[in-house]
Amino acid sequence: LVLGLIGLYFGYFKESSKQIYLITSIIISLLLLLSLELITMTTGIILLGVTFSILSAVLLSKILDITKKSKLPRVIIPLLLIIILIFGVSPRDSFSQSGHEHHDHSLHSDANKKFYLHGGVKLHFDSIVEAHEKKEEVDEASTHSHFELGYNLNKNFSIFSDIKIEGESSSHTHGGSTSTKDPEDKFFEDHKLFVNELVLNFFTDSNINLYLGKFSPSVGFDYHIFPGMYGYQKIEEYAITERLGYGLMLNQNFGDFGTHKFNISTFFKDTTSLSNSIINDRGKTKKSDGGVSNTQDFSSYAVSLEGKNFFSLTNNFIDGFSYKIGHAKQAKGVKHLGSNAANVSLTNDEKRSSFSLAHSSLITSNLRMKIISEYMNIEHYTGEELHDRAYMTTGIDLLYKKINIGGTYTQETNEAAEEDEAIDDKVYQVSLGYLLSKNLRTDIGYKKADEENEIKHTVGALITYYLDF
Repeated sequence: LVLGLIGLYFGYFKESSKQIYLITSIIISLLLLLSLELITMTTGIILLGVTFSILSAVLLSKILDITKKSKLPRVIIPLLLIIILIFGVSPRDSFSQSGHEHHDHSLHSDANKKFYLHGGVKLHFDSIVEAHEKKEEVDEASTHSHFELGYNLNKNFSIFSDIKIEGESSSHTHGGSTSTKDPEDKFFEDHKLFVNELVLNFFTDSNINLYLGKFSPSVGFDYHIFPGMYGYQKIEEYAITERLGYGLMLNQNFGDFGTHKFNISTFFKDTTSLSNSIINDRGKTKKSDGGVSNTQDFSSYAVSLEGKNFFSLTNNFIDGFSYKIGHAKQAKGVKHLGSNAANVSLTNDEKRSSFSLAHSSLITSNLRMKIISEYMNIEHYTGEELHDRAYMTTGIDLLYKKINIGGTYTQETNEAAEEDEAIDDKVYQVSLGYLLSKNLRTDIGYKKADEENEIKHTVGALITYYLDF
């Protein structure tokens, strides 16, 4: 709260930032709703807390400017954040052990709990210690954080949102895009705050969930469940996110034969104002930008079937087994529409199919192991002619009391007409973590990426603070 108030002062009176004006209007609206008793005090405090947390970034930016102009070491920022997290107010519960998934909005359909908030604030401090070119050996600090907020209107209707703030490092991209900028040291720079999901849900008494809005179509496993502090990165590169549409989920419990979920949706790429971002403006997506599923019609779809919670008295392997099978088609986008059209002619639909398996087991009373594997085959990746990709990721996660060791290996196979694109990639990553408290965790990790015939070695640290109200 204190950091947010100081950040509000700098942003409003010293810089006159339009983004700060927007956030200020949200604060005034919340205070008005509280004064009129249209929302509960608990809900108001939580929403104000999230808003002031965003404002605190303004003050941290000022502190960073001071460290640049003085001889103070940059490590002062992570130390300050650790102190704030350790001595800050702890939420009522935590989901730090189990992680979180974004696809299943029915997990929050308890009408007795009106408002909920959970997520994770992740602060990455990475150093590329060895690269193909010396200029690529840079130090980077960034965040990859989610705030999932929802409100249960009644037992049938609810609203779910996922607010995301992240900075893209030089070694991590989204959707196959590549940066044209030369690598450079970054300290929480070029971050974007945007609406990743915004969904209206309708639940029936027969375990059917109808949803409408902006969401991530369900194909493979959620990339957040892959072990290791860098485990999500390679999976996120090919994930389908930020689409507008509607869908249906059917949940069924078959007792010892497990619980199963069927999910089908149709969608197109978000071209509304929600495709933009604040803090740093990434620009609004337009139909003329091209790209698969950028059609403004419902010619793209995704379908998946998944199951877990099996039980057997004679086979312990069955108890911890889970699976997911998925398929999606993203219709080819428009091409050469106006001066801002995409440079590449997208002449094909992109089709992908996946098969995912996971198994959790209790080795001893204090040692738990999880094995995960996913195969994703993509035809005409991003819609390009003669460009197919296949990803095979295998990972293992070991949890002993408060100590965690996890890692993954991803093999990416490229089939392309151009020789410089028909290069197979390999990424290894492993990390060691320790749970300092039920809400605070720290990790150290290593990643070796052999991509596009260039090898990079990265070492880093991660601070994670979990929220669950």
